[in-house]
Amino acid sequence: MAFDSLTYAWNHSELLRPALEGRFAADAHSGWSRLDTSFDTLAEAVRPLTGAIVCGIHCDTLGVRVPHADIAAAVARNPFRLVGFAGIDPLAPDWSEQLAQARSHNLQGICVAPAAQGIHPSHDTAMKLWERCQADGIPVISLPLGASIGSAPIDFARPSAWDEPARHFPKLKIVIGGFGWPWTDECLAMLTRHPQLFTETSILVARPWRLLPALADAQSLGVLEQILPGSGFPFHTPSAALQSILTVNRWANEAGPRLSPVSLRAITQRNIFNILAISPPLLAPKDVAAPISEEPL
Repeated sequence: MAFDSLTYAWNHSELLRPALEGRFAADAHSGWSRLDTSFDTLAEAVRPLTGAIVCGIHCDTLGVRVPHADIAAAVARNPFRLVGFAGIDPLAPDWSEQLAQARSHNLQGICVAPAAQGIHPSHDTAMKLWERCQADGIPVISLPLGASIGSAPIDFARPSAWDEPARHFPKLKIVIGGFGWPWTDECLAMLTRHPQLFTETSILVARPWRLLPALADAQSLGVLEQILPGSGFPFHTPSAALQSILTVNRWANEAGPRLSPVSLRAITQRNIFNILAISPPLLAPKDVAAPISEEPL
C-alpha cells in the first residue's frame, strides 16, 4: 500500500505555454517542455500505488490553465488509482461556476497557487472560496509553484500566509505543497498550530539531504502524521519519491537524526483519501498494483 498526494498531467503543451517558456522551470530545476506529462504516462507511473491525486493548474495572470475535463480524462486512464483535483484561480470572476463544474466532473478537491496567481490566501475573494470549500467538505492543495517566479509576490507563497484562513476555517483541510519550501521550518510551525493542515514531500524528495532534517524536525514536533507522501510527477516519479523517503537515513551523519523504518514506511502508506475525507478511486482488482521494492534503510 502506497500513496502520492501530488502529481500533474497535461496532454497538450500549449495549456501551459508560459510555464514551458521557463516561468515555472526554476521551481522544479527542469525545463517543463522536456517533461513527459501525458495522461498515459501518469497512468503507468501510478500503477505501483494504491492511490494518487492528479492536480489541475489555473493561473489567469500567467495564462496557464488545465481544464477540469482534462483532469477527469487523466483520471479515466487509471480510475483504480487516480483522483482528480481541479485548478481554481480565486481571482477568476467565474470561480464559483468553475467549482461547480469541477464537482460535475467528480473532482474531489481544488488546487491553488497563491504566489503564481498573485493573491494572498487571506484576500477577501480567497476567503469566500475557502468558506465554500469548508461548507462543502472540499480539501485545498496549495501547489508549490511561484516561489521562484520573479514576477510573483513571494510572500504569498509563505506557509504562514495560510494562518488566517486556517484560523477562520478550522474544518477546512489544507495541504501546503512541497514542505513549504523554502520555508520548511515555517511550514512545520504551521502544522503545530493547525491540526487540519498537512504538507507533502514533492520538492524535498529530489533533495533527500534536506528531506531528512525536515522529517526529523516533524517527528520532534509531533507532527509527523501530518506529512503526506508526494512526488510532484512528472518532476519525480512516484516510485522514486517513495524510495527517497524510505531510504532517507542514508543521508544521516554519525551523530545526526534518523527515523525508524516503521515511521518512514508509515509516511509512504498514509491514506491520503481518508485524511482528506474524500472519495477514494474505484476499487481495484487485487493484482493491479505492482509492489514497491524496499531497499534496506
